Amino acid sequence: MLIITLGDPLSVNQECLVKLADLWAKPYPRPVVLIGSAVQWELQAQRFGYPSWPFQMVKRWDEVQRSGLYFMSIDAKEAAVDAASLSPLERGQIATRALMALKEGPKPSRSLAVVTAPIDKHACALAGFAFPGQTEFFENLWGQQGLMLLAGSRLRVALATNHLPLSQVTAAVNEPLIVRKLHLLERSLKEVYQIAAPRLGVAALNPHAGDGGLFGDEDSRILAPAIDQARAQGLNVTGPHPADTLFFRAYHGAFDAVLAMYHDQGLGPLKSLHFYDAVNVTGGLPALRISPDHGPAADLYGRFEARDDSFRLALEQALRYLGW
Repeated sequence: MLIITLGDPLSVNQECLVKLADLWAKPYPRPVVLIGSAVQWELQAQRFGYPSWPFQMVKRWDEVQRSGLYFMSIDAKEAAVDAASLSPLERGQIATRALMALKEGPKPSRSLAVVTAPIDKHACALAGFAFPGQTEFFENLWGQQGLMLLAGSRLRVALATNHLPLSQVTAAVNEPLIVRKLHLLERSLKEVYQIAAPRLGVAALNPHAGDGGLFGDEDSRILAPAIDQARAQGLNVTGPHPADTLFFRAYHGAFDAVLAMYHDQGLGPLKSLHFYDAVNVTGGLPALRISPDHGPAADLYGRFEARDDSFRLALEQALRYLGW
């Protein structure tokens, strides 16, 4: 089954989906289920002239029984007002309800892929969403710790720590964490990208990998032993490498993926190179969760100027994962 959550209504999410009409032109062997506000979908369809899709409207999972295109509405007596007139709280409630509907959905398995459209994290927090991002939500939903993996056509970057203040990163980095993330990264590259023997590079935490302790000892005291341990367990991994050269080397083919220590260390290079053509994978989980690597882009709402590259890649990767 392929599930698509529609995320924040004040976004380019629906626009991107509509622009990918060619992906919906062929029949699929299993159900495709969109989850979101039917009110908002219809309002945007009327306002912007979206072509009609052959949805079968459902309210419960037991109504999804055979192949076809389904729309599961999560509306709760929502007023029929344009997304631009909704408060952040109301938008957060819509995005959060779409995610929470997954709690009653199919159990995670190799035959399930979920594509999540971007949310507004602040709006969702106002609505009581208790997670810093969708990655952490799926870890909780499926009961396993995963890996945030951002992938473009030539550079793949995984994160040792996710949505964490920079002031807390050093304390969070430890040997067991690094070893576990490296195993999850290898597994993700094998399962999602079909790389038989992944080559992994680990980014140093400090400038120049600490430069012999001059700029900190975490790289020699924590990262190097963790890498040695992972290598002894069969992983093809090297490091810690100075981050100012590692991403260049990976981009030119020296590594299949890089493990970065914190969010912006990894996403800065990734988005500089693949701003339009990267996806966000939560690796290491029993089913695939993948998302476009951009936010809601509320400033582009209703202008029909959004690029659909990342959304297309996310959907195509989900279909490959499912073998469709």
